[in-house]
Amino acid sequence: MLFSITVLAFIFIVGLVFGSFLNVVILRTVSGESIVFPASKCPKCQTPLKWYHNIPVLSYLFLRGKCAFCKEHISLQYPIVELLTALIFTGLFLRFCTPFDPLFGLSQMNPISWHQVIVYLFSLIVAFFFIAIAGTDIIEKKVSDAHTFPLIGLGILYSIIYSIITFLAYTKANGFPKINLDFFLTCPVLYSLAAAILGFLIMEAISRLGLITVGARAFGEGDSYIAAGLGAVFGALLGCSAAYTNFLPIFKVLVAILVLSGVIQILFTLPLFIKKLISNKNWITLGILSTFIIYTIAYLYAQSAQWLVHKAAYWSSTVVLIILGLLTCKELICGLKSNKAADGLYLPFGPAMIIAGFIALFTIGF
Repeated sequence: MLFSITVLAFIFIVGLVFGSFLNVVILRTVSGESIVFPASKCPKCQTPLKWYHNIPVLSYLFLRGKCAFCKEHISLQYPIVELLTALIFTGLFLRFCTPFDPLFGLSQMNPISWHQVIVYLFSLIVAFFFIAIAGTDIIEKKVSDAHTFPLIGLGILYSIIYSIITFLAYTKANGFPKINLDFFLTCPVLYSLAAAILGFLIMEAISRLGLITVGARAFGEGDSYIAAGLGAVFGALLGCSAAYTNFLPIFKVLVAILVLSGVIQILFTLPLFIKKLISNKNWITLGILSTFIIYTIAYLYAQSAQWLVHKAAYWSSTVVLIILGLLTCKELICGLKSNKAADGLYLPFGPAMIIAGFIALFTIGF
């Protein structure tokens, strides 16, 4: 048991260290500074920090949340990001490496394969970019290309490396495979690319509805690149899994992630938004919003209950969901433009997409 606890503690501490670095990445992306130089400094008085001022979480507690030099308050963001990263690093280890047997608990560790290690390391890098994207979007309400483009490339690169390794292993064991259309259509690289393109196109289509209706995008352009990154990552993970032999299940997963992100975003602002709709007697928007929420919950439940296995049932229900989503977006955009329905309720959509991505990362079977 001592060895198991030591391993978990080590991963947790590594997560804290990376969380500390993520704070630098997030804040310096916002300020436009290099993430390497200069050394860490107080954001208020600009005084360079000592090494013992940079101990994750502990320094914040010992300094009582204040700068050691100017005594200004230090943002709570620092310990939150550090602890969140540490918990995610530990959780992903338990998720992908399955080190502990349910019967024996911490008293016995299962052997961990190289494949599990590779998937775990990939998930850590993905989580790193997820947190950086969400943090930057929350602070600045902007999405940096320096985070989204590498995320897209990361997913495609993973599928390429996996495809090469699999091809070489198959060739060594069975000889050179037959090159035909099926060979290319089942290639994980194609799945990752296709999911990235589809994720981008879906978000762009929804966003450009605002341009058609009220002359303003429903979402920022950066959100479309986040969707592309989600597509590339999950297209790679699912495409490299033996459980997914065609693209349709991967497409369903991508749609489910984007739908879930919409639900999360709505839940963030729902209480105050409904109150404003009622006070403004905007019954049409309230009705469309309520219908979309109820239908979305039913759609996700039907997915999990395997009620939409038949293609006709899946596509018809998905089309209805998209139509309701577009109508809801149209009403929300009109409300934002008129400043009657949603004044002061704007929240960036990126964090909701990232939360949905993390939920998928921890729950979907690969």
